[in-house]
Amino acid sequence: MSELNTIIVEDEVGAANHLKLTLKAVEPNVVVRGVLTGVKETIEWITSNPAPDLAFFDIQLEDGMSFDIFKKCKVKFPVIFTTAYDQYAIEAFKVNSVDYLLKPIKEADLLFSITKYKDLKKPGLDQSVIQHLLGIVESRQKTLTLLIQVKDKLIPITENDFAYFYLENGLLKGRTLNNLVFTLNETLEELVSKLNKVNFFRANRQVIVSRTAIHEAEYYFNGRLALKLVHAPKEPVLISKARVQIFKEWWTQDNYTRQITIEGHGKS
Repeated sequence: MSELNTIIVEDEVGAANHLKLTLKAVEPNVVVRGVLTGVKETIEWITSNPAPDLAFFDIQLEDGMSFDIFKKCKVKFPVIFTTAYDQYAIEAFKVNSVDYLLKPIKEADLLFSITKYKDLKKPGLDQSVIQHLLGIVESRQKTLTLLIQVKDKLIPITENDFAYFYLENGLLKGRTLNNLVFTLNETLEELVSKLNKVNFFRANRQVIVSRTAIHEAEYYFNGRLALKLVHAPKEPVLISKARVQIFKEWWTQDNYTRQITIEGHGKS
């Protein structure tokens, strides 16, 4: 049996590894040619490599939505989307013969998708379908509401009320735009998977920042960036040199016009 060449576009390492293992379990001849984490990286890969037989695209990536890939380059291979979106969007995938996998991905669901791919052998995806799906997904995005426990009560607070989230002594906390601090009963990884990635950015392993909370950024020691935030924490919120460009692209996407201010160099 011939090889099934694939690529995986997924910005969460755990999710990508899980998909690779599950693929091997249901399709022993699969060969994963690349695991890509963002829109820009995927476009560069597609334009410089032979087309795979099949690809798996997460919908929301660290630097945008995977639908943006179809706007900026020709995708000449079938794609199975992985998604956590609601049933309305999922039904749209079905109607347009674009398959999906609902996270967390199960072996039975993946096997069904692979079988469907083999039956269809589609040469590619209709660009009009992608535009239609993009409109559906964007229109159906909802603001996340967090239920915060305060003593014996649960208080609903929307994600847009928070300036940033951070780890402190092993606990996940969120500081609001009006400078209130709440403890959340979940992990940082769980929270980052739920937040709107257009509005929130994971600065590092300890902090997630809201776009509205960032006053400016300055270059810091070793090529990093230090963010100046609303109600800033005691310790500086730093972005590593490797993620500076990703941050800049996120900060300026969707016609967001605030510019990074360079205030100094070589701080320790």
